[in-house]
Amino acid sequence: MAVKKASEMFSKSLIEDVHRWGCMKQTGVSLRYMMEFGSTPTERNLLISAQFLHKELPIRIARRAIELETLPYGLSEKPAVLKVRDWYVESFRDMRAFPEIKDTADEKEFTQMIKAVKVRHNNVVPMMALGVNQLKKGMKLYEKLDEIHQFLDRFYLSRIGIRMLIGKTCLFFIQLKYLCLC
Repeated sequence: MAVKKASEMFSKSLIEDVHRWGCMKQTGVSLRYMMEFGSTPTERNLLISAQFLHKELPIRIARRAIELETLPYGLSEKPAVLKVRDWYVESFRDMRAFPEIKDTADEKEFTQMIKAVKVRHNNVVPMMALGVNQLKKGMKLYEKLDEIHQFLDRFYLSRIGIRMLIGKTCLFFIQLKYLCLC
């Protein structure tokens, strides 16, 4: 299997966009804020949440895609890691292609799109494990991989945060729908 850089797989403008967004500052969101904001599932809160995610998720996803391109020991070149990187670039592209969210109809479409993004990323953990195993096969026995462990800790923590943000919006939408049916 040929190893292809993101610049060979995706358009130059998309890769430039990933790097531009990856340099932007993330907005911190505490669990307390998520719980307080999510405790009142109104259409307005759902729209605000979707608008926030529309701006925030591309930043977080771009950062992960960039990190996956710059891993030590050649981990970035392993086929499994390249697949994960491609998922992040594709998700970034989908998010950026989605128009501004102005109303409930836009929010519902956006929610469906981020559900698809979440499903796309379901196999990130086993694929990254496969990538690390592919790396280990080519290394001398028991070489220290402290940098890889530090990266994986940061990467998985970020992944949990992204999935919580996505999941909260999807759950919020379901709660609102349920309240309207009662």
